[in-house]
Amino acid sequence: MVRVVPFKAYRYDREKAGDLAKVVAPPYDVIKGKKVDQVHGLSPYNIAWITKNKPAEGDTETSNQYTRARDLLNRWIDEGILKQDDQECFYVYGQNFEVGGEELFRFGFIGLIELEEFAKEAPSEGTFAGVLQHEETLPKDIQDRFNLSKNTMAYYGQIFVIYPDPEGAVDSVLIRNMENEPLMDVMDLDGVRHRLWKTDGIEDKEGITKAMADRFVIIADGHHRYKTALAMRAENPDLESARFRMLTFVNMGNPGLVILPTHRLVQNLEDFDHADLIRGLKQNFMVKEYPDKEAMFSEMEALFKADKHGFGLYTNEGRFYSMELQNLSLMEELRPEASPELRKLDVALLHSMILDRILGIDKEKLLHGTMTGGGYVVYIKGIGDAVDESIRQVDEGAQAVFFMNPTRIEEVEAVSKNFECMPQKSTFFHPKVWTGFTINKLK
Repeated sequence: MVRVVPFKAYRYDREKAGDLAKVVAPPYDVIKGKKVDQVHGLSPYNIAWITKNKPAEGDTETSNQYTRARDLLNRWIDEGILKQDDQECFYVYGQNFEVGGEELFRFGFIGLIELEEFAKEAPSEGTFAGVLQHEETLPKDIQDRFNLSKNTMAYYGQIFVIYPDPEGAVDSVLIRNMENEPLMDVMDLDGVRHRLWKTDGIEDKEGITKAMADRFVIIADGHHRYKTALAMRAENPDLESARFRMLTFVNMGNPGLVILPTHRLVQNLEDFDHADLIRGLKQNFMVKEYPDKEAMFSEMEALFKADKHGFGLYTNEGRFYSMELQNLSLMEELRPEASPELRKLDVALLHSMILDRILGIDKEKLLHGTMTGGGYVVYIKGIGDAVDESIRQVDEGAQAVFFMNPTRIEEVEAVSKNFECMPQKSTFFHPKVWTGFTINKLK
C-alpha cells in the first residue's frame, strides 16, 4: 500500500521575498561551477543559498555549509520570508515547456509519501503497490544531502515519481483545482513556466489519498534523495515526520511526460582505435556512414519509429555513423541474469555490447570516472546545443560520442516492475522539477 498525505508546506511570502522567479532554483545537482554564484546572485533569499551553500575556508564540524543553511532557514522563517500554510494541502505543480518546436504541459501534485523500502517482489495476492526504482545510482551525493537534511531538519528538493492513473482519478481533481488562481507563476531562464496551485478541499484531499493507495510509484528522478530520506528515517526512529518525504507525483499517461536521450561521450581510453571500434561494431550491427549529423539522426529516428535498436556515432576521425542491431542473442550471453525487457533496452545494449565488450569500459571504469571527475564516459543530456557541443569535444580531444534514442515510458515501467534497474543515466525526464515552491520542515 502506498500512503500519500497532504502537508503544511512552508512557502515564500511574495511581499517579503520579492520576485518569486528569483527565489526558486533548479535541483541542487545541476547547479555546478559558476552557476552556483549565478543562482545565488538572483536573490539573497534564493533557495540555493540553502540547498547549495558553498564550503568555506575554516569550516569545522560545528560551523560549515550545512549549519549556515540551517541558520538561514531559521532566520527566513523568523523574519516571515517563509511562512507555513495554516492547513494541510496537496499542491498542483504544472510546467509549460517546448521540445522540438512543440508546446507541452506537464502537471502533477506535490504531497508526502510514507517512506518504505524499495519493493523487491510482487505480493502473493492483490494489486501491486509500492515504491520502485528504475535506474542504477552511483554512490555520490547521499552523504551531502543527508548532512543538509540532518542539520536543517527539512526537505527542499523534490523527488519526481510517476504512477499509473489511466482512468484519471487523480488528474481530474488536479485539473479542477488548476481553474483557481495559482499561488506562484514564474518563468525560468530556459523558458519553462512553473505554476503552483493549492488543493485544500477535504473531499479532494481524501480522494487523492484514497486513489493513490492501490498504486505503485516509480522514481523517475531523485533516487539519491529517496535513499537519503530512508537514512533520515533510520536516524530519527521516534520522529513521526521523518517517516514521510515530499514528492512530486505525475501520471504516467500525462501528455507532457517527456523522456529525452542522454548521449555518451567516450574519452581517455588508452589505445583507442577508430577502425577497431568499427570492426567490432560490425560483428552485431549494420553500420552505415553518413556525410553529416542530420542524415545520421534521420536514420536513428527511422529506427526508433520502427521499434528497432540502434545508435548514432561520431568519432575522432570526423565521421558520422548509424548502427542497427542485427543480433540480439548476444545479450543473453552477456546479461544472463537480466530479464528480456532489460536485455533489449538500447541503453543496456550500448553498455554491455559496446562500452564494456568492445571498448573495455566496465562498471568499475564507469564508477571511477564519476567519482574522480573526467573519467571515461561523460553523460550528455539531449537538449539545447548538447549534440554540437559533444561533437566539438570529440574534435578537440575526446574519442567518440554515441548518440541515443530516448527510452520509452513503457520500458521504464516494464523494467521497474521486474524489480530491475537500468544502467545509470538511462532516462532524462524533461524539464527538471524545480526547488523552492514548497518546503517540508520535519520539526
